[in-house]
Amino acid sequence: MTEPFEPAVGEDVVADLRERLGRTRWPFQPKSQGWEMGVDLGYLRGLCAHWAEAYDFGRLGRELGRWENARWDGVHFLRAAGEGGGEKLPILIVHGWPGGVIEFTRMIPLLTAAGHDVIAPSLPGYGWSDELDPPPNAARVGAVLGDLMEALGYERYAAQGGDWGSPIAFSLAHQRPERVAALHLNGVSVLPAPADLDNLSESEQRFIQEGLGWRATQGHHLLLHGAAPDSVSTAFSDSPAGLAGWLVEKYRKWSDCDGEVERRFSKDELCDFLTLYWATGTIGSSMRFYWGEAQDRSRLSEGEKVTVPTGCADFPAEIVRAPRDWAERQLTDLRRWTEMPRGGHFAAFEEPELLAEDVLALLDEVG
Repeated sequence: MTEPFEPAVGEDVVADLRERLGRTRWPFQPKSQGWEMGVDLGYLRGLCAHWAEAYDFGRLGRELGRWENARWDGVHFLRAAGEGGGEKLPILIVHGWPGGVIEFTRMIPLLTAAGHDVIAPSLPGYGWSDELDPPPNAARVGAVLGDLMEALGYERYAAQGGDWGSPIAFSLAHQRPERVAALHLNGVSVLPAPADLDNLSESEQRFIQEGLGWRATQGHHLLLHGAAPDSVSTAFSDSPAGLAGWLVEKYRKWSDCDGEVERRFSKDELCDFLTLYWATGTIGSSMRFYWGEAQDRSRLSEGEKVTVPTGCADFPAEIVRAPRDWAERQLTDLRRWTEMPRGGHFAAFEEPELLAEDVLALLDEVG
């Protein structure tokens, strides 16, 4: 049974946040350094000042409140009705880290205008969704979201995802091909490695080497979250400035912004994301998702593949870009492979028109 829910940030939370930001003990950073050492502390101080003094904390609730908000079995979700009665295939859109349903607010209207109902859940342990115990892997979350769609009365639907949303939607399509009519991914590189690694092409070998290089030089969050998330969860839950430093680095590095984060995220938009994690107290549980996946990787067994019609969007500033032949090792019906002209890891937020157009093109093909 679903229950109406109002996403809001309480005045007590705001007062506490402002008090904590005002007491931040800022560390020294050499003037010769900045973003090269993770986050530019001068920029971070300015952003935190904006968060405390200028940011409108009602933004988040107003933006998400444009659509139905509800909870089912501990899972918060947005549901937006498609125009014309929503007779077309419903679309489940799945976020990742450090994202949330807030990153879909630009894309949802484009999908509903085309006649599709859109369901955007907060992952377990993110936003206003309860955490699962023990921390889950992507396959378990895929099953939870499949149960959610069934509870909402959707017998057939499309699933779309980026970052964690890619392996979650992928696992859901594998588990319930009779339910998932189409699959769309904008994070193929995040999928679990295929069981069959024989006869790798040159592009696949290059992708693997690039991925290993990235993990060694920039993938520090994977190591920390996957091995010891609660070594830092208290620090990030206690210090909003610390939380902001950990997240803003990712919004800058992983987006198509050429090093200028505000080309893609305004200060207010950055504070939307920060407030989502701070007000709900979910930075620790969101990081524990990595631990759950590390304990039990959601891989397909040898010979298993996803058989539903699939489309993939390849954005040029994605963290590491997987080639098409890598995707085809696990996707037997790859209908579309679109190389985008711009955009990065946060595709639904950065380039909602391009992503929505590609999703709708796939659904037109599927019928």
